[in-house]
Amino acid sequence: MADTVQYIMEEMVPELEDLEKREIFSKKEIKQIVKKRTHFEYLLKRRAALKTDYLRYIEYERQVDTLRRHRKKMQGDDAVHGTADTAGICRIPL
Repeated sequence: MADTVQYIMEEMVPELEDLEKREIFSKKEIKQIVKKRTHFEYLLKRRAALKTDYLRYIEYERQVDTLRRHRKKMQGDDAVHGTADTAGICRIPL
């Protein structure tokens, strides 16, 4: 289980680096995002994942994506697209 979660977290690295490079989130905020995502991934990989775990993870990712879009808009770089712009949609667990 830990190997699977570690692999999933490693897949997120390009997205998180993009967010930091474009100064949408600070290093501290990215660490918090990683910590929260890791927690959710462990919940979903346990033997009997609950529906509420999925719903909470989806809501969290929606909030992160909304904040990302808001900050991007405030920076005024709507035309610039990076890996983080489409990764949020893929992040929602199905």
